[in-house]
Amino acid sequence: MDPEPTTTVPTATDTVQLPPQIDLSYVTSEPTANGTHTPPESGDNYPVFCRIAAYLNTRCPTGNFTLTYLTEGGANTIWLIRFSPSSNLYLHDSKLILRVRKDIPTTIPMATLRTQFEEHIVPLFQFDPGLLLPVHLIEINDRIEQTLNAQLRDLETNGQRKEMRRGIYHAPFDTEPYAMLMPNLAYGDGKVIEFKPKWLMQSPSAPRDAQRCRTCALNAMRRETKQGSGRGDSGFCPLNLLAQNDQILIEALRHIWSDEKTLEAFMGKFKQRVQPALSHLQRLQFKDNGVGLEDFRTPETRDFSVAMALRDCSVVLKATTSQQINEIQIPLVKFIDLDLKDSRGGKVKKWANIEQDLITGGWYSSQNHLGVQCAISRTPSNPVS
Repeated sequence: MDPEPTTTVPTATDTVQLPPQIDLSYVTSEPTANGTHTPPESGDNYPVFCRIAAYLNTRCPTGNFTLTYLTEGGANTIWLIRFSPSSNLYLHDSKLILRVRKDIPTTIPMATLRTQFEEHIVPLFQFDPGLLLPVHLIEINDRIEQTLNAQLRDLETNGQRKEMRRGIYHAPFDTEPYAMLMPNLAYGDGKVIEFKPKWLMQSPSAPRDAQRCRTCALNAMRRETKQGSGRGDSGFCPLNLLAQNDQILIEALRHIWSDEKTLEAFMGKFKQRVQPALSHLQRLQFKDNGVGLEDFRTPETRDFSVAMALRDCSVVLKATTSQQINEIQIPLVKFIDLDLKDSRGGKVKKWANIEQDLITGGWYSSQNHLGVQCAISRTPSNPVS
């Protein structure tokens, strides 16, 4: 999976040049006696964004909206939704993002993704549905799809789109009439932190004398062989995020929380709010742990879609700080990027090759920590928890 770039939300005070915006005017109509709206004869985007207004529990505004390019990954682009003027939606300005599918053979239609999410992921989090990011399908139109593609080409022309992403645009409207409407987690006060916990269970095919967990082994191999680092390489062992030993935990948290003055307070809230969520993810991985080398070599015997999704999701949390008393709150913890993994396009073979390389290259067994102390290498006298 291609790493998703970090989302940066522009604000009115940004001094950097913002990416192009799409200004799509539309016409509203007055509500009828029973409070409903009749789509006007002109303004083909009105029905689309009346649906957004309904999502926000707000009547359709008058004016226009803009879609601002935020970021993109291998399968989707992400756009920030703004209304202008926003007199009716001032509390919701920039509160939503739109996720639009790219035209790539291995991408899955949005309606299918939504069904898979509801059937396979939601039941796994029944104990706390609030850990999942609410997503909604919204029907768009061909004008929006064409305009977004034009803006991607403009980004390329202006050098504002990464070279590795160029030449790939959105799926045609006749094959993908939907986009996903999601909350903008960066909206409002607080610092947004995102990290990938990756494999919180050891690979079932790791050697018994392993000195590294699966995540640390892969990160070490990529660093040593100059393959670059993915989003799962945050400079610490993800198992240390579950440590009950404060010294171990705080060293890991330094990689995601830079303020030393409030680090201990952040650790306290992390243990209360985030560790229980990570422990649940670890239990889910334990229940779906058929992801070893032999499993990948016999893919016809099992389905890896959920197991690998659980090992490639991200955690997003928002932390607020009171500078006067160094108090930290973590009001939001979410799991994102839980799309089921598609095994087409040679994915299973790729997973098998990675696991084989980790084993034959000795990356599990090496005691060269390469700057990262893996939890698995810790002696019994200094355990993880």
